[in-house]
Amino acid sequence: MFVGCILYADDIILLSPSVTGLQQMPDKCSEVATSISMAFNVNKLHCIVVGKFYNCVIAPMMLCGNYVQWCNSIKYLGVHLESMRFDIGPCKRTFYSACNSIFTYGTAVDELSLLTLQESCSLPVLMYAAPALSFRSRQIDEMNVCWNNVIRRLFKYNKWESVKAVLLGLGRLNIRHLLMLRKINFYRRAFMSDNNVLHTVLCHF
Repeated sequence: MFVGCILYADDIILLSPSVTGLQQMPDKCSEVATSISMAFNVNKLHCIVVGKFYNCVIAPMMLCGNYVQWCNSIKYLGVHLESMRFDIGPCKRTFYSACNSIFTYGTAVDELSLLTLQESCSLPVLMYAAPALSFRSRQIDEMNVCWNNVIRRLFKYNKWESVKAVLLGLGRLNIRHLLMLRKINFYRRAFMSDNNVLHTVLCHF
């Protein structure tokens, strides 16, 4: 099954197994855009190679007479993608920013209420789109460290102390198990979906 165009509102991804095939897609976009008097903002467009040839030198793509440059990373629907993996660095920085904001304005709030706020507002930032992504074990460990740091700060633990007992005592899961739970729910919803493409891809993989 070939899926060459993925759309979400006005965010579009064009996929092709070859450079020649990829160039044919912007050419068609240019043709349609001309016919309906629509313009593309080339400054927001990027090309990226995924796979073992990610470091090849390729001439820029063309769209409406403008060059579209190749790059090593892109952002799509809030997910940072690199040529060979997902980049969780920006996600971690945004997560810590959200956590610090809650800690700053929640000085008069008790620990359990602060934990609930962190789980409701900060943790979703760290786990954004996680069920649909394939993280490396090292990346999962990094995410786990992020959340453990929040628990340590919340309950005044030293950075070298384990918080496993705290999580167990509060009936909470660590990041690795939260990821597993969210993936299970994601796959279940996808399997029950009426979207034939989504259902076929899920069954295949």
